[in-house]
Amino acid sequence: MQAIQMARPEAGAAVLIENLEVPTPGPGEVRVRVQNTAICGTDRHIYHWDPSVASMITPPVTIGHEFCGHIDTLGDGVEGWNLEDYVSAEMHIVCGRCRSCQAGNKHICEKTQIAGLHRAGCFAEYVVVPAGNLVRLDPKIVPPHIGSFLDALGNAVHTVQSASSIAGRHVLVSGYGAIGAMAAAVVEFEGAKSLTITEVMPGHLERAKKWAAGLNGRIPVSIHDPATEGPDMVERIRQATRGGVDVVLEMSGAPPAILAGLEVLYPGGEMMQLGIPSASNLEIQNFAQEFIFKGLTWRGILGRRMFATWDEMLSLLQRGLDVEHIVTHRLPMSSFHDGMALLDRGEAHKVVLDPTA
Repeated sequence: MQAIQMARPEAGAAVLIENLEVPTPGPGEVRVRVQNTAICGTDRHIYHWDPSVASMITPPVTIGHEFCGHIDTLGDGVEGWNLEDYVSAEMHIVCGRCRSCQAGNKHICEKTQIAGLHRAGCFAEYVVVPAGNLVRLDPKIVPPHIGSFLDALGNAVHTVQSASSIAGRHVLVSGYGAIGAMAAAVVEFEGAKSLTITEVMPGHLERAKKWAAGLNGRIPVSIHDPATEGPDMVERIRQATRGGVDVVLEMSGAPPAILAGLEVLYPGGEMMQLGIPSASNLEIQNFAQEFIFKGLTWRGILGRRMFATWDEMLSLLQRGLDVEHIVTHRLPMSSFHDGMALLDRGEAHKVVLDPTA
């Protein structure tokens, strides 16, 4: 089969393998014939061999962790699934025995293995996953190009729904990359009072403006570029939201954006932190004034709750959540490098790959 493998521990060393052996599922596992798969931000970190992931992956390994497809083979002992069932899967593979797992917090398992990093992923014609990680999909609700990035959509839904509430509140999405764009769509769908978007990349800013224009005034949306507005941005947002926003969904991981998010929060507000800073340390000035004395809540978000977030995400899609605009490019898997270049230049949100094309 064909697959994209990170061949060597160095930047750009992802290669298309033409004759990789088709994997065989073990007991309790299934093999899925991949229909669509999508490039994630983590895949970009792997591709560029960023320090944040370099210690987690030992080449050669097939990368990729967002996909949908059809069950091709059942391993021994698998029940409740049939050949050709249309599925996606949670690609965080957990131990089920640590304190986090036993407390119902599998998404923060101490011994998590991630397909596409620690074991073979889904940038391939076939992928093997534990049957217990499968998620059944309805093709009438989730077409394959949407099913290809449910992992990332789950991150967005988890971030939004970790806030105490969204309806009737002023919400800021910090960073309008792919997951930020998904979060913005969920915020609008859930009935926020207003939505503020901050972004610095020109392509993402243009996509944010185009999306907001298509809402036809259903929710007030303001879009800001901190790079051009500078310190005045915070005061503009405060004035537009009667003193500050209630919720910040921080998707960028950029230290200036994190600090601006804390500053623009109204007292008693909440910051949901999905974005991961590139540096290991983060310096916060005026910490007591900007955090303690304002009575803020700041919560770190990791992955998706297994499997409550998946259930809620599929419910949102069934109820009409529109994420069609997230897919900006659909390419054959052989054009992986072209897709990565589009993402690096900020010219794409989700690049969906087809292993069969």
